Amino acid sequence: MDKIRWAIVGTGYIANEFARGMHEVGDAELAAVVSRSPERGQAFAKSHGGGAVYADLREMLGAEKPDVVYVAIPNDLHFEAIMTALEAGANVLSEKPMVDNAGQLDAVLGKAAEKDLFLMEGMWTRCFPAVVRARQWIREGRIGRPLTVRASFDIKPAIEDWQPWKGGIAHAAGALRDVGIYSLAMADLAFGREPERITTAMRSNGEVDHCFRMLMDYGEGRTALVGGAFDQVGDPEAEMVGELGRIVIGPLFWKPDTAALELNDGSKEIFRQPYPASGFQYEIMAVQECLAGGKKQCPHFTWEETVRIAGIIERTRKEWGIWYEADKEAKQA
Repeated sequence: MDKIRWAIVGTGYIANEFARGMHEVGDAELAAVVSRSPERGQAFAKSHGGGAVYADLREMLGAEKPDVVYVAIPNDLHFEAIMTALEAGANVLSEKPMVDNAGQLDAVLGKAAEKDLFLMEGMWTRCFPAVVRARQWIREGRIGRPLTVRASFDIKPAIEDWQPWKGGIAHAAGALRDVGIYSLAMADLAFGREPERITTAMRSNGEVDHCFRMLMDYGEGRTALVGGAFDQVGDPEAEMVGELGRIVIGPLFWKPDTAALELNDGSKEIFRQPYPASGFQYEIMAVQECLAGGKKQCPHFTWEETVRIAGIIERTRKEWGIWYEADKEAKQA
C-alpha cells in the first residue's frame, strides 16, 4: 500500500504521543521532523523510526514535500506554521487550539479553501471509536432530545510533568484553550449549535485562566456545564442526558475506550474498545481516510465546529480581560 508521508513540527510531549500513535498505523510514515534543536530533532526521529530532520519549516516543505504536516508547537506559533504549510501546498493537521483569534481562523480556513487542501484542528477525542459510537447513538435518537451535558477536564500535573508555557500569556495559553476546549467539544457534540446564553466563573494565576466553569444555556432549560482546570482533579467522565436516557463516555472522556448507553427503561448497551499506544492512531487514520477520499474536512470535527467553539472561547476570554499579543495587534489594526 502507498505510504502517507507525515512531517511533524515540534518534538515535545504531544508530538511524541502523536508519533507513538503513528506506529499503530501501517501506512503512516514519518518523513520529516522540524525542530529548533537539531539534537532534539535527531533524538525524536531516532525514537520514532527515522525521518529527515530540519530546523526550518520552509526548507523542509521544499525538500520533502510531505503529504500532510502535523503542527505540535505552542499555541501562538500555530498560525504562521499552518499558513506556511498551506502556502507550500501541504495538507495540515494542527493541534488545538488551531489559532489565536477569529481573524487568524478566517485566514487559515480561507487559505485551505483557496489551495483546495485538507485542514483540521486536532480534536483527537472526536476520532476515538467510543466517541464515534456515542455520536451515532445521539444521531439515531437513542437518548431522545439532549437535555444536559456535563464535562470537565480537570488536571493537577506534578511539577516535573508541567509545561510552564501552558500557564502563561506569552504563548496564548490558559485552561480554557488547553483543556477546556475538550469539554466545549462534548457540549457541541450533543447540541450541535451555538448556546443562547453563557455564564462563566474563572480563577486566574495572574496571567491566564487557571480554572474555569461555564454554564451554557441552549434554550428551554437545555444546558451544558463544562469546565477545565490546572489545579485540581475532578470527574474525568462526560455525561450526556436526554429525554430517553443517558450516555457516559470514559473513563477519561478526552481519550476514552468506553461509551455506555443507559436508557430510562433500565436497558443498557456498552461499547468498549481498548487501544494500544497513545490513541492518536485514530486521528491519524481519520486524516488519512480523508486524504484518500479527497475530503478537505474531517467529518468527525468539521470547520463549522471549529469556528463555533473558537468563537465561544474568544468571546469568553475577552470578557475575562485576557488578551494575547496577537489579539492586541488585531485590535489596534
